[in-house]
Amino acid sequence: MIGKDPAPCRSCKGECLAAMDFLEGMPPDKVKDLLHCSVRLSFPKGAYIFHAGDPCDAIYIVHKGRVKLCVYDQDGQERIAGVFVDRDVMWEGVLVPDSRYSASAICMTPVTCCRLVRRDFEKAIQEPEVALRIIGLLSKKLHDANRRNLLKSIASPKERVAGLLLYRYRRQTSDTITMRLEEMAGSLSLRPETVSRKIKELEREGYVKKTGQSSIQILDADRLMELVNY
Repeated sequence: MIGKDPAPCRSCKGECLAAMDFLEGMPPDKVKDLLHCSVRLSFPKGAYIFHAGDPCDAIYIVHKGRVKLCVYDQDGQERIAGVFVDRDVMWEGVLVPDSRYSASAICMTPVTCCRLVRRDFEKAIQEPEVALRIIGLLSKKLHDANRRNLLKSIASPKERVAGLLLYRYRRQTSDTITMRLEEMAGSLSLRPETVSRKIKELEREGYVKKTGQSSIQILDADRLMELVNY
């Protein structure tokens, strides 16, 4: 069952909002106001945080767990549009009037997050500095989306897998990436067995090393970059 704290979430003392880059430098009293408006939620594995077609009426700050944004094609094949982990923020579409989510958010693990409704979020972005940061972040997200789409256009499955690993590597501070085969396959429009074979090839050639069932260590990012010209 989805758990909900009926009172504003104060347990994190505003740390959840610190994850939102565009609020950096915002007056403390404004951050405090936002904090008092947020609500802590908990979801079990497999639960939907929102469905494709639902109104974009809130942003979600992931505290712990993994959430995938996905859609299904005409054949029922899952296509993963993105994966959100600790301290990531799901806010796509919330700035567009009367918009609806284009993908469903499904919990890959048990998830705890904070929900901030749209009207409170809109008050925050009236600060000029915050608005400028949002413009910058939207530009970065568009750049990232273009890179993800470019991966799917690469003909070689091996280079496609290498490109995804490199993309995830650049978005984190650790050299070890945690992704399940099904997650990678859904992100690249490949079959899980194809992804598995290509990871083994990359491992034999010294690009990566499997350190767990879903963990892959990047051994040579520069060579990986040369492989995909990415």
